[in-house]
Amino acid sequence: MNLEERLINWARVQSGGGGDGGRDSLVASIYFPGVSGRSVNSALDLVDANRVEVAMRGLMPVDRKLLQMHYVWNKPPFVICRRLGLKVRPTTVFDLALAHARRSLGERLLEPKREFVSMQSIIDRLQSEPHLLRKRNRSSTLRSTI
Repeated sequence: MNLEERLINWARVQSGGGGDGGRDSLVASIYFPGVSGRSVNSALDLVDANRVEVAMRGLMPVDRKLLQMHYVWNKPPFVICRRLGLKVRPTTVFDLALAHARRSLGERLLEPKREFVSMQSIIDRLQSEPHLLRKRNRSSTLRSTI
């Protein structure tokens, strides 16, 4: 999924999952009256929405509010600008603020590349550079004497 699809998925999860407005479905309340909870919409990716939510917590408050108002509340740009204290005109102010918020969220959602490290290469490096082992041994002997 690209960032736009992830934000739309996050907004749908935040707003209660679509058509039922966040309430239990009628079928669930009839057949499962003792079970509290919401009906599950299979079109939503809850795991990805949770990742977006965690990344959203690390954003600046203005960026977080802007994304929430734009995607979850579906507010028009001029309302968002007035609420956040941004200039309404020119409209590029809103466009730049939205692009900044998306970019900062995208940076937080990037997963670091996993790197394969061979244990044999580490052993070979330690054997070829014995001074690396000596430094560690000295620090451990210092700790034991203190």
